[in-house]
Amino acid sequence: MIPHDFGMDLAAYQKRGKTIETPRIYECIDCGGKGLLHRHGFYPKYAITEDESTQILICRLKCRHCNNAFSVIPDFLIPNFQHTLSTVINRLKEFIEFRRTKGSRQLLAFYLKRFMKNINWIHSFFVFLGKRSGIPKDEKERATKYLKMIRDFGESTFLRRSKGHLSSYFMAN
Repeated sequence: MIPHDFGMDLAAYQKRGKTIETPRIYECIDCGGKGLLHRHGFYPKYAITEDESTQILICRLKCRHCNNAFSVIPDFLIPNFQHTLSTVINRLKEFIEFRRTKGSRQLLAFYLKRFMKNINWIHSFFVFLGKRSGIPKDEKERATKYLKMIRDFGESTFLRRSKGHLSSYFMAN
């Protein structure tokens, strides 16, 4: 999956449907083959926010050299997750600060476990950018610190720029 900034929010993206303008990618991310990856159709995907669940269309691109297909997902979604990036960040923040949040307790536990598992990776990304600071020993302080850093950096920008830094993306297994 390739996160891309389409320059619009969920509602605008859904409204555009198949008329969405996809990025022109001239090199395969798998085989390195040169040439324009061509459109290979769309598939539906649910995007869940705090208030609603909506279905959007995701464009697929295909390499003519290796025949691999890639999805170009809007950067307000985390690859392989249905909840939007801001929903996940907000729920984590609410739970860490207030020990309560909307939604499923089990799903929140999954998000929290995955986030905490990748927190050293998140730290290394910010160190790579020159933002040197110590890692708090307390788990709550650590999580709060990095959630704030992600929000200050820009959630979508963080998702796009951090892809491929030691892992595929920050909530990856």
